Amino acid sequence: MNSFIASSTRILVGILGLAALGRANPVAHNAATATMSAAVSATSSSVLTTATPGAPVSPKVVIIANEFEFGYLEAYNFTTVYTGPLFDQVFACTTNGTICKLACGQELVAASQITSLLLIPGIDLTKSYIIITGTGGVNPKYGTAGGAAISTFGIQWEWGDMFLGADLPTNFSGQYFSSYAQLSPDKYPVTVGTEVYKLNDALVDRFYKVGRKVLYEDVSSFLQDLRATYEYDAARQSPFLSRCDTVSSQIYWHGSVAGENVEYYSNIITTGHARPCNTNEDDQGRLLGLFLGAVHKKIDFGRVAMIKAFSNFDRPPPQLTAYQSRFYVGEAATGPGLRNSWNTIIAVVDDVLKHWKPIYEAGIKPTTYMGDLYGTLGGTCDFSLPANAAPGSVQGS
Repeated sequence: MNSFIASSTRILVGILGLAALGRANPVAHNAATATMSAAVSATSSSVLTTATPGAPVSPKVVIIANEFEFGYLEAYNFTTVYTGPLFDQVFACTTNGTICKLACGQELVAASQITSLLLIPGIDLTKSYIIITGTGGVNPKYGTAGGAAISTFGIQWEWGDMFLGADLPTNFSGQYFSSYAQLSPDKYPVTVGTEVYKLNDALVDRFYKVGRKVLYEDVSSFLQDLRATYEYDAARQSPFLSRCDTVSSQIYWHGSVAGENVEYYSNIITTGHARPCNTNEDDQGRLLGLFLGAVHKKIDFGRVAMIKAFSNFDRPPPQLTAYQSRFYVGEAATGPGLRNSWNTIIAVVDDVLKHWKPIYEAGIKPTTYMGDLYGTLGGTCDFSLPANAAPGSVQGS
């Protein structure tokens, strides 16, 4: 107990110090932030040659992230940028066109950006392995700040409804539930089809076995003290690669109440198959665009993967409030998390290139169902249930 108190004291002193820096010397604080941002931008900048419109390229790997996150990637030299109608993002490739990057926006806007990319003449992604990456919060039950995750399920929280306070029905223990009327929150809801995407489990297996061999750097001593106070074993570990799933929404959420609500919804919508660990504002929009591309044979959905960094815990440790955790600790593990996830991705890319002919060129066949809730790409969904909206409701009438 004494060590817990001592650790808590150090953490609180650290938090107060961070807050005091911003109050006492905002100019210095802002200058430090600007310097860090400039350094990151400098690492990601390069002189790019614009390809002739319609120039062909058929990459073996495409990596999707936002420009800030690409600032932490130094392994590849992207030399050629491709442009096309309706496309206003950065799609750049290495000199031989083997590896490309797409720097696109967050959440649902990414769907239109990916669609416009797929319409550019000359760009052939039908055999490309597409890796979605970036940063997000981590559920302390499944991972730790500074670590990373490779995921099978992408879950959209955007379709959730919410009641607060006295408006919450008496038989609803959580505030969030499906948009379509349910008799109780534990009943499987009527769906529209974009709530969940399941990726190729066999590809996830392969990438996980490769990625778990990568050595991860640790977080600061401040964050090491913080993680030691969580009650979950996964949270107390040094950074590692988790195998768990992502939940995304355009609304940033944080705290134990929100986290437990998200877990409950994720359990219902995937009938307990998912292990929700990564909170973010990116994945579902990107998956939506890629899935549409798969429907129209522009990509192979069996070659899509998600490997994401954990920049922070999605809920506070026992001694902090959610507000303190969110705004004073914040996303303090962003640097080590991104470096660790990029090193994982580099190892995966190396594996793809090294074993292209014998393993990857023909594709890795999934061993279970892959796709959306409706079997759009073929097969029968193995993580959903038949459902009807509550009788007498707007949807159920």
